[in-house]
Amino acid sequence: MGEVFAGRYELVDLIGEGGMGSVWRVWDRREQRVVAAKVLKQSDAVSLLRFVREQAVRVRHPHVLTPLGWAGEDDRVLFTMPVVDGGSAATLVGDHGPLPPVLVAELLRQLLSALESVHGAGMVHRDVKPANLLLVATGTGRPHALLTDFGIAVDDRVPRFTHTGGVTGTPGYIAPEAELGADPTPAVDLYAAGQVARALLTGTRPSDPAAATLPMGTPDALRAAVEALTDPEPSARPSSARAARELLAVPALAWSEAALGEVEVLTHVPPLGDGRPQVRVEPDDDLPTRVATPTLPPAAEPPTPAPRASDALSPNRTGARRPLVAAILAVALLGGGVTWWAVGRDGGPGPSTTPSPSVGSSGPATPSGTPTPSAATPSPTPSTTQGSVSVGTVVVAVGQECSFSDVGLREETVDGDPVVCRQRPDGRYAWDPPGG
Repeated sequence: MGEVFAGRYELVDLIGEGGMGSVWRVWDRREQRVVAAKVLKQSDAVSLLRFVREQAVRVRHPHVLTPLGWAGEDDRVLFTMPVVDGGSAATLVGDHGPLPPVLVAELLRQLLSALESVHGAGMVHRDVKPANLLLVATGTGRPHALLTDFGIAVDDRVPRFTHTGGVTGTPGYIAPEAELGADPTPAVDLYAAGQVARALLTGTRPSDPAAATLPMGTPDALRAAVEALTDPEPSARPSSARAARELLAVPALAWSEAALGEVEVLTHVPPLGDGRPQVRVEPDDDLPTRVATPTLPPAAEPPTPAPRASDALSPNRTGARRPLVAAILAVALLGGGVTWWAVGRDGGPGPSTTPSPSVGSSGPATPSGTPTPSAATPSPTPSTTQGSVSVGTVVVAVGQECSFSDVGLREETVDGDPVVCRQRPDGRYAWDPPGG
């Protein structure tokens, strides 16, 4: 048996590593399912702030990988997500070299669709790159990409921790104005999206001189879109992700199965092979182009508010609170956590619990059941196991009491009204309309 985190998540195997943390496949003992979990790699305050901010992102879109839940123990935290078993756009290029143009156009359409939703939520991702575009193992079928890693994303609607003027992002994908220290805008993500397409078409890093020239045979519409997205002047780029996506709406770039050529999105995360259900994303045959809104059934009685992060931190054996995690979580939620709408338990609409595909299979798994807890359903009482933390805010109505640790957090009431937690003049903390 592997290490058990927070008395709940058994670490099974390492499936990836990044700058801020490592990604494991874990067995969720409470929910009895296999999920992926990102575990903090460093314990300094800045890394922990960014880590907790990433798990707070709740942009619901078919091409955005949304965390399911999180837990904290001592000075470590993790958050869980569905298992994405097809590697990334970077590994696809590593497997096959330069990709066929129509395949690149399809991946770019899906990325721009995701960015349209992210920007609509008031956020700028700031680290769009092939390694952060994960792929579902669809074999020779239509690819399905998911934008991930919101650790350095910013939200202009809430206070930011610092304005250091430093350059943040991955070299080759950083827009020229960002390198000069300009404040991040959606235009920097559009530039990076264009550089992603350039990297996929050429099979090289954008910083490589060979990436400056797109391959012969690149359709004119795709060439024009890439050149427009990567224009050094922000005002010359498409005005939005939607406008950029419309540049690809031409017959020459229409998806067909022949677009894959010899390319196949293989399974990079083989199943455990012991029959335990694994949460994965089920791809849709039709390209989603809008935000997926949750369906909230009418409630006969107001649901009981879910436990808040500040209430769920379990004491250690001496009765003292976990000081570092508690302080960091409160500041992170205050400074930039964004919840686009309420989620219950540690999941929401989207991923399904399915048995893993058979070993060596490159196609999607056959679902055996799809639990879809309502977004309006309050979280169950968190485990009393030492160090375990669960989050799942449910706001019944405007004026409902909130916590200091929720200040700046954005939610929706069960009736769909946007609210933000703020301190009122009388000193109380409550969910009120933004700008109210």
